[in-house]
Amino acid sequence: MGDTFNEGNANERPVHELYVSAVRMDRCLVTKALWDTVYQWALAHGYQFDNPGWGKASDHPVHTINWYDMVKWCNARTEKEGFAPCYFTNAEHATVYRRGQIDLDNSCVAWAADGYRLPTEAEWEKAARGGTPGHRFPWTDADTITHGRANYYSSARYSYDVSPTRGYQPTFNDGVTPLTSPVGSFAPNGYGLYDMTGNIWQWCWDRFDGTWYEQPEATQKDARGPAVIQKPRAPRVMRGGSFHRFALNARCAHRDSDMPDFPFLVFGFRCVRTE
Repeated sequence: MGDTFNEGNANERPVHELYVSAVRMDRCLVTKALWDTVYQWALAHGYQFDNPGWGKASDHPVHTINWYDMVKWCNARTEKEGFAPCYFTNAEHATVYRRGQIDLDNSCVAWAADGYRLPTEAEWEKAARGGTPGHRFPWTDADTITHGRANYYSSARYSYDVSPTRGYQPTFNDGVTPLTSPVGSFAPNGYGLYDMTGNIWQWCWDRFDGTWYEQPEATQKDARGPAVIQKPRAPRVMRGGSFHRFALNARCAHRDSDMPDFPFLVFGFRCVRTE
């Protein structure tokens, strides 16, 4: 895990190994259509959200939802499909998290439950690499990127960005923001997962800490990020890059973050379930 090319930000190092247990991950980003189906069910079953969610089309990724919305939506999808919820309002796991903005920590999660949840940062990076670590991007036949591989903003400033077209991905640059693409528009990685780079940022579970990789806990089995950060409301990790970001941000090792209460048109997600 981390920047094996020594070319990214300091928070991507040191490179380290850890064991990540098996999970099932959505092949595609959560679409506007899927979001709407679960969202309507949730409103009728005691859930409250800060944002209704938006999407360029039904088969494009949903966006403009904050981290809290995504976590509650994961619980709603779980209950709708008859699985056991993962997120609770406190460590006692007495109340399923369905409303409000609660800064959940690792103790609030039933990690062994079979319901939907956000991937941890380690789960996401393992999934992005498609079973073959050490590469820059989710594919393994080249450590370069082009517009034929992903929906991102191409620039000559990066030697590994060899796209013959520059700027926004031309196929999906229709001048109507956001310039997202239908999920599954590009080839999947070795695990059969689509859009693990580009299109739209993907929220993860973990609190963000720029020094996390330096901590011994980062190498423990199934690491789930810092347990506590001395801030009232800590940023959460985002991965994968977006249609408006560079090749640098599209690398498997790149780490980013934003505040969990901030909805934006380049923030999306996908779910995992524990095996």
